[in-house]
Amino acid sequence: MKIINVLFCLFLLILNSCNANDNDTLKNKNKLTESQQAENGEKHNLGQIELQQEIPKSPEELLKEKLSEDQKIHLDWLKTALTNAGEFDKFLQYDVSKIKTALDHIKTELNKCKGKQNAAQQENTFKQTVQGALSGGDIDKFPEQANSLCDILP
Repeated sequence: MKIINVLFCLFLLILNSCNANDNDTLKNKNKLTESQQAENGEKHNLGQIELQQEIPKSPEELLKEKLSEDQKIHLDWLKTALTNAGEFDKFLQYDVSKIKTALDHIKTELNKCKGKQNAAQQENTFKQTVQGALSGGDIDKFPEQANSLCDILP
């Protein structure tokens, strides 16, 4: 009887050790090796980069890529001036060279207002002038039509 109990215990130990080895094998199969993880990470990163590249840029972002820093600042100022629906979008459809000319003109006119007593009021008046000049739809006449009164008024 003792021999049967000892053999039975050995049988259970052997059976248990085989089962433990199978569990380790399953765990290892579920884990990816470091190289496989790196490859999957690269594929995931490439997927994110492709998604980022597929997002189309707005017309404003495309234009800002072609402008100087001063022109970007004045484009933002112009965006606050053109408050009616679609005005700014219509402005963005003009030729880049004409937009640059208009932004440079805005910079020149705003510089005339710096240091004046009523600079903020004159700038607001100039915003209205710009809005009116661009509502006509002819950007070629913009420098002639959009003049600030800063050089005339004290």
